[in-house]
Amino acid sequence: MTDFKNDIAAQEGKTQPPRLVAVTVEELVVYRYHVPADADDPEGIALDRFRDGDLPDAGPSEGEQHDLSTYFIGDVEPIPPSDFEDWADTYSPLKNTLRPDAPCDGLMFETFGAELEAVQAAHPGCVWTLVSGEDDTLHILSGFHTVNRLGYFITEFYWPGDNVAEIPYA
Repeated sequence: MTDFKNDIAAQEGKTQPPRLVAVTVEELVVYRYHVPADADDPEGIALDRFRDGDLPDAGPSEGEQHDLSTYFIGDVEPIPPSDFEDWADTYSPLKNTLRPDAPCDGLMFETFGAELEAVQAAHPGCVWTLVSGEDDTLHILSGFHTVNRLGYFITEFYWPGDNVAEIPYA
């Protein structure tokens, strides 16, 4: 049986789509308020004045900008392709070599037999399911699904997201 474990990308020197991260930048701004030293809660008084929008007692009214910056880096959920062509360009669906007359220009795999075995042998992130939706619409979902499925696709590149991607199929 043909090996659909997605080693084509390595053979052709292709790489995965770039992994994205979110970077949140915070810059330190200092506001100086003068409060009575014998107050029960001087920090609370200053914080209340800040929250109320009071201008600071010292320094410029917009606060003092400092060079200290903080960066928070975290993974970004990728944005699914907007349509079938964008999806095909990004994830490169493989031809179904088990069945030369396969639907969807030879890209779709059936839901039974050797074709289903090929789908199950592929990297899970490279499996996509063609499903029927409401009003006879068709959608491609990332991952292996069984409800309303019409067939499967196997791609060279995997979907890196945690959530299910849904691409309209027209």
